[in-house]
Amino acid sequence: MAEILMFHHAMGLTDGLVAFAERLRAAGHVVHSPDLYAGATFTDADEGVAYAQSIGHDALEEAAHLLARRHRGADVLMGFSLGAMPAQLLAQDRRRMRACMLVSGALPPSALGGVWRHEVALQIHVADPDEYVEPDEIDALLCHAPHARVYRYPSKGHLFMDPSLPEYDADAADRFEERATGWLADIDEHLLSRRPA
Repeated sequence: MAEILMFHHAMGLTDGLVAFAERLRAAGHVVHSPDLYAGATFTDADEGVAYAQSIGHDALEEAAHLLARRHRGADVLMGFSLGAMPAQLLAQDRRRMRACMLVSGALPPSALGGVWRHEVALQIHVADPDEYVEPDEIDALLCHAPHARVYRYPSKGHLFMDPSLPEYDADAADRFEERATGWLADIDEHLLSRRPA
């Protein structure tokens, strides 16, 4: 099963994300879901973004590298919105990472000072349209990761998958979770097929 390092969105480590991580653990995965906000959560996007800005991009990047060193067994990354940045950063920088899921966020690889590694499996989930994710940002990443699977959720809110937030959509969240768990199973199957008998 996967060992996952999961980064929360700008609203913090909400009850909805905690519950999602617990369901993955119940399925047999190891999930590390660090709280970069030290317990603070928000339901207003502007307040959450302002709090993230008060922490600073460099501090979040440093925390991501620290967590990667702390959880040396983790080789699958998940990042939600703001958390897509540290997840993608580690996917590009850490050679042991074999898979990355970006939810409601993606960046051109050059924005993180590197390139996408072709051997890293990539899945992207994004509302369509999404006021916080520019289509050209996803396209720039896909130019470097043509093998990526992109799922778009028409007419849904930015964080449609989180039941803690007003924009939650139960049907879309169910589809997201089904795709996420199926992707994890595929990753494990692919890894096993590459191991010597």
